[in-house]
Amino acid sequence: MTATEYVLGLPGPPISLSATFELVAPPNSSDLAGLAVLVKDPISGAVTQLGGPAAITLRAAGDPAGVGLDIEFTAIPNTFDGLSISLDEINSTFDSLRFPDSCPATPATVIVSADSYLDPTVQAGSAPLKVTGCGSLPFTPGFAVSVIKDSGDSHVAVSTDITQTIGQADARSVSLAFPSNVLAPNLGVVSALCADPTTGTCTSIGSAKAMSPLYPAPLTGQAYLTGSFTAPTLTLVFGPPFSLALTGTVDLSNNSTTFTGIPDFPLTDLGVTLNGGSHAVFETTCRAASGVATANLTAQNGDQTASASTPFTVSGCGSFTGGGKGSSGGSGGKPQLHAVTLTGLTDGKPSLLFQLVAGKNAPKLSSFTVALPSGVSFTRHRVRRVLRLVGISLTGARLKSARLSHGQLVVTLRRPVTSVIVSASDRALKEGRGPRSKIDHGTVKRLKLRVIVRDAAGKSTTLTVVLRTPKRKAKRT
Repeated sequence: MTATEYVLGLPGPPISLSATFELVAPPNSSDLAGLAVLVKDPISGAVTQLGGPAAITLRAAGDPAGVGLDIEFTAIPNTFDGLSISLDEINSTFDSLRFPDSCPATPATVIVSADSYLDPTVQAGSAPLKVTGCGSLPFTPGFAVSVIKDSGDSHVAVSTDITQTIGQADARSVSLAFPSNVLAPNLGVVSALCADPTTGTCTSIGSAKAMSPLYPAPLTGQAYLTGSFTAPTLTLVFGPPFSLALTGTVDLSNNSTTFTGIPDFPLTDLGVTLNGGSHAVFETTCRAASGVATANLTAQNGDQTASASTPFTVSGCGSFTGGGKGSSGGSGGKPQLHAVTLTGLTDGKPSLLFQLVAGKNAPKLSSFTVALPSGVSFTRHRVRRVLRLVGISLTGARLKSARLSHGQLVVTLRRPVTSVIVSASDRALKEGRGPRSKIDHGTVKRLKLRVIVRDAAGKSTTLTVVLRTPKRKAKRT
C-alpha cells in the first residue's frame, strides 16, 4: 500500500506499507465472510489492523452486475501514526483462490468503485479479468462398473463410479455407454416415470453419492426416471447443502446416457447405483455375460476430452431362471415380450411401445409380426403418391422391411439381434370411434396384443399379452 504523508498540510515523501489479508468472520450476518487488512509499521515493525474488516458478499444471478463476488472496504482511515495520509495505491494479490476451470473467450470485468474524504462522489474504474491456463490442468478420470443380476429374473443392478484426484479439471459433460449385447434397456421401468422429482412423490430408481474437496462429508442424492417413455432422461437430485439436479439424456439406440451442463464444482468421486428389481433400468439375457463399459468426459474448458473404459462381468448370470415379472413367453429358450405400453386410447392418438428379447441359449431374433387389439389398426400415409408405413421405429436393430399383411405389421430385421425395442407412434396407428367410445364408457376392460416372433433358425413363437384399458374420463359438470 502506497500513501502520501501530510505535515502541516503539506505533502511529504510517499511511504510504503506492507499489508496482508486474512479471512475472518463475516462483519454482518448476511455476509459470506470478512477480510481483515493487517499493516506492518515500517519503523517499529508492529502489526495493526487497518480499519474494520471488509464485507465479502455473493451476488446472485439476478443482480444487474450478474453472479459474482463483492469485497467492500469502508471507513478506510486517513491517518497513520498520528499523521494525515492520502492512500494512493493498493496492490493486492489473492492467493489460493479457486478460479473457474473454464477460461472465457471474453474476459469478465472487475469493477472498482471508490469515493474520497475530499469528494464523496463515487468514481468507478474497470479492467478485464483474464483467466489463463485452464487447458494445463490434468484430466485423467478413472471409471469402474459393477453389475449384479437379480436371482429370480433378468433385471440387473448397475453401479458406476467416476473418480478424479484433487486438482484436476472438472467435467462439463459425462457420457456412459454399455454394450447392448450384455445389457439392454428394461422398458418395464416406465412405470416409475416421473414428471418432477422435486415434488417428493416420485419413485426412486437408484441413488448417487459424490465427494468434493470443498465439503467434508459425502453428498447424497436419488436417481429418477424423467422425460417421456419415448424420450427418457435420468435425473440425479442432490439435497442440501448443495441442492442440485443433474439430468442426462438417454440414447436407447446406443445404450448410453449423457449428462451435460454439469456445474463447475470439483468432485473426486461420483458414484451412481441403478437398482435392480421391478424398477431396474437394465436387464440381461446372459447370452453374453461380459463386456466393456466406456465413459467419455469433456472438461469444463471444452479443450480436453478423456475416455475411460472398464471391463465387467455380470454377477449372477449362472442363476438365471427366466420369465421375470412383466414378460410373456416363459423360459426354456423362448423369446420374451417385455413392458408393452399402449397409450393414447382415450384421445384418439394411440401409440405402442414394447421390447422383444431372444430366449436364453436360443437363436437371435430375425423377424416378427404384430397383431393389434381389436379396434386399433395400423395405417399408411400417402408419401409422394405412394402409400407408405410411417411412425414405426426400432432401437437395437436395423430395419430391412416393414409391410402390412391382412392388417398385421410384418417386420424383417436386416440382421438377427438379441433384443429390439419397437415403437409405433400415432402416425402409424389409428383407433376406431366405436372402441374409443367403449373404453370411455368402461365397457371394454382388457385388450389383447399378439406378437409372432421368428428366430434365425426359422422357429416361430407366439407371444400374447393382455393389457388393461385406461380409466374412464371424468365427465365434466
